[in-house]
Amino acid sequence: MKVLAFVGSPRGNGNTARMVDAVCKGAAAVGHDIETINVTRLNIHDCTACCACKVGKVEYCALNDDMQKLYPKIIEADCIVVGTPVYMGQMSGQLKNFFDRWYTFMDASYKIRYIPGKKYITVTASGAPAEIFQSLTDYLNHWLGTFFKMALIKNIVAGGLGPPDAIDDQPEILAMAEQTGRALR
Repeated sequence: MKVLAFVGSPRGNGNTARMVDAVCKGAAAVGHDIETINVTRLNIHDCTACCACKVGKVEYCALNDDMQKLYPKIIEADCIVVGTPVYMGQMSGQLKNFFDRWYTFMDASYKIRYIPGKKYITVTASGAPAEIFQSLTDYLNHWLGTFFKMALIKNIVAGGLGPPDAIDDQPEILAMAEQTGRALR
């Protein structure tokens, strides 16, 4: 199985990245191919709603940036892991730009293409108690699951995380994340 993990945090080794890494460690331990990409390190422009992706003018998107390299990877992946810190009650801005560019995964009649049936795992990290920002997990489940017709494997939610290494005080979350990766089939 190809597992493609996206980290939407500028903290390269912070709480979000460490939880995503734990999922990937578990998945790698049972033989899955893993690739992790931090979207905050990429050049991803805002969607301009030009609709070139809807009328067949381009394969994926008219904007020439790092998303061009990501589209084939997303399409080839069997499981997508999406990790983000909670910023102002929502995913990071960099991850939102990345998701806005998924507009290409709908054809002109808004039928979903390329990604239905893929598996997904979400990872969210918050300074507030975990339940405070359940709405972000609900949002991700709506778009990835209901709208894009992907299959939820697990939502991993951690709260009470301030400093970049605060996840060390919640080893049960890291263990659950690793077990989630190990259980992928």
